Amino acid sequence: MNKKIFHIFGWVLLLGMAVSWIGFGYSSWYLLLIPMASVSFSINDGSIKKIQKIKQMSIRQMLLILFAFVVSVGIAFTLIQLANYLINDLLHLTGGIKTFIAFIAVILSIYPVKFTFGSVVYKVTRDLNVIK
Repeated sequence: MNKKIFHIFGWVLLLGMAVSWIGFGYSSWYLLLIPMASVSFSINDGSIKKIQKIKQMSIRQMLLILFAFVVSVGIAFTLIQLANYLINDLLHLTGGIKTFIAFIAVILSIYPVKFTFGSVVYKVTRDLNVIK
């Protein structure tokens, strides 16, 4: 497939999620859509070049990546729930400021996921390049 299609697909996912979020509020589906958009952008910019690297991975490395993904999603979910508690129960925010703060909170909760999952994937791919 053309790489530009993945770029367009990534933007469609992000914009669709943004419109859905504004129209209907937060949904747990966003935790699935964000990584899908990230993978689409990675395919577009060439970060994911070959499927052959997956074939070179050991079972231990695959389990490590799977575990890192589960932990990353858990971290994001926990941080989003913490932000929800702070916004609704502790600060009692309403209206546009609540929406704005919730948007910022979700964006900030994704950064720890980026660092934890990204560092594990980087380590595994670096190990694969050393073996090669």
